[in-house]
Amino acid sequence: MFLDNLKTIAMQVLILYLIAGIGFVTDKIGIFKKDDGKRLIDLLFNVILPIAIIHTFMTMEYTAEHVKGIFIAFACAFATHIFGALVSALTFRKRSLKERGIYHYAMILSNAAFLALPLAKSVIGDEGIFYCSVYVAVFNMVAFTLGVYQISGREAKLNLKKLIFNPGSMSVIIGLPLFFIQPNIPYFIEYPMELVGNCNSPLAMIVFGTFLANSNFKNMFAKKEIYFVSFIRLIFVPLCMLGLFYICGVRGQLLVAMIISASAPTATNTAMYAAKYDNDTALGSEVVAQSSVLSIVTMPVLVALAAVVK
Repeated sequence: MFLDNLKTIAMQVLILYLIAGIGFVTDKIGIFKKDDGKRLIDLLFNVILPIAIIHTFMTMEYTAEHVKGIFIAFACAFATHIFGALVSALTFRKRSLKERGIYHYAMILSNAAFLALPLAKSVIGDEGIFYCSVYVAVFNMVAFTLGVYQISGREAKLNLKKLIFNPGSMSVIIGLPLFFIQPNIPYFIEYPMELVGNCNSPLAMIVFGTFLANSNFKNMFAKKEIYFVSFIRLIFVPLCMLGLFYICGVRGQLLVAMIISASAPTATNTAMYAAKYDNDTALGSEVVAQSSVLSIVTMPVLVALAAVVK
């Protein structure tokens, strides 16, 4: 069963990276460049992704299992980020605050929105988006507060308003009441939302491909520090969380969704935030690129393990 799951999940990961290949190629030939991708990210992050999340919540069947799953997903997501933060705090203590900040950000925050959500949809379906959306909300809370504080070299102040007022959190806040109320949404509203939401996965992967196209592959495989960061991000944290979630009784599609989110490579916005806060953009890109390439191998194994846990 493990090998069957591994084959299925590996195929889904391969498909997503083939879509990313479109972004890679179009960047190289000048049709759709990295700067175009950056502008599209604003549309994805602020419009398309929230619509996809809200649509999933308002169309998900209301069951006691799903209600319980929401609370467990929140607990799992917070536990994963807290554990990642604690582990990262023990590392790179002798490096500058700026360099340390990039490595810590990369260890704590996964590419939950742009890779985990598409993979969860491919492997689990709408239920995968349902649970991963909760993880994305927690990701945004951490990214806009602790993440910014770290990657700025501890120069940016913690903005507690961003815990709530960010696209990921707001979409879940809007979606949750719709899930509980189960309103009868007219077709001419629900269907356009579905179409827009379906754009999230392919567009996110195409944008992701443009970032890979601009990565320095020689540098990213030459620095031992980046290998260590990838090990923590791709193997150590998700494997520890798989054990913890198993001990706590988390099973089934909820467990798979949480491990997909926890085992995703470093968040794409690591490089963008590095640029925004006058940090080393090249280093941020190298960390993202290496963990993304290595995740082609690590994610299928970890997700397949989660799928066979009974």
